[in-house]
Amino acid sequence: MLSEQSGKKSCAVQLSNNSVARRIKDLADGIEKELVCRLKICHEYSLQLDESAVVSGLTVLLVFVRYRFKNIIEEDLLLCESLQSNTTGEAIFNCINNFIRKHEISWGKCIDICTDSARAMIGKMKGAVTRIISVAPESTKSHCVLHRQALAVKKIPPYLKIVLDEAVQIINFVKSRPLQSRLFNILCEEMGSQHKALLLHTEVRWLSRGKLLVRLFELRSELLVFFTSDNSG
Repeated sequence: MLSEQSGKKSCAVQLSNNSVARRIKDLADGIEKELVCRLKICHEYSLQLDESAVVSGLTVLLVFVRYRFKNIIEEDLLLCESLQSNTTGEAIFNCINNFIRKHEISWGKCIDICTDSARAMIGKMKGAVTRIISVAPESTKSHCVLHRQALAVKKIPPYLKIVLDEAVQIINFVKSRPLQSRLFNILCEEMGSQHKALLLHTEVRWLSRGKLLVRLFELRSELLVFFTSDNSG
C-alpha cells in the first residue's frame, strides 16, 4: 500500500511504551505457562526458597524449582514476588501457596524444600517450611549453602572490619534519619552528583557490601560537604 521509502519510514517509528510492556508480559506469560505445564506432568519437584532485601530496601521472595523433564533435571525460577508488609512464615507460605493453587499444581509432588536458617523459614510452629510440609506431607527439608559467603566474611581481618564498620555507621547516620536523607539528596542534586542516595547494608546481606563501599567512595566529596555543614546536626 505504501512506497518503499514510506515503508522504511514506518519501520523506523519506535514502538510505544505500552507495546513494549505488553510484549514483555506476553513473553513472561508464555514462559510461565510452559513451566506450569511441565510441573503438572512431572512426577515430583523440589523447591528452594530465599527471602532477601535488595539495596533499595524492597523485600523479595525468590522460589526456584527443580524437576525432571525428558530425563534431565531442570532448574527454573518459579516465583519472584515482593512482600509488601510482613516477612513472616505465614506471609511467605501464603505467597507460594496462592501461586500453587492458582495454577493447580499438586503439592503432593513436592518432595523437598531447601531454605536457609532464617526463623521465618524454619520456625517449628509458624515457619514457612512447617506450613508447606503440612500440605505436602511427603516432603523433606534441607539447608542450603546460599549464604556461605556471609559466614566466610565473619573471619575478615580486623583492619578490614574496622573500615566496613565505619562505612556502615556513616551510611546509617544518613539513611536512618529521614531528614538527613532528604538533605543529603538535595545536596547531591545541587552538586550535580551521579548518585543521590547511599545504599543500605545489614549483616546477612553480604552482596551489598561491595556495592555500598563503591557508592560511598563515589559520594565521598558530597559526604565531606554534608558532614562539614550545619545541616548534618
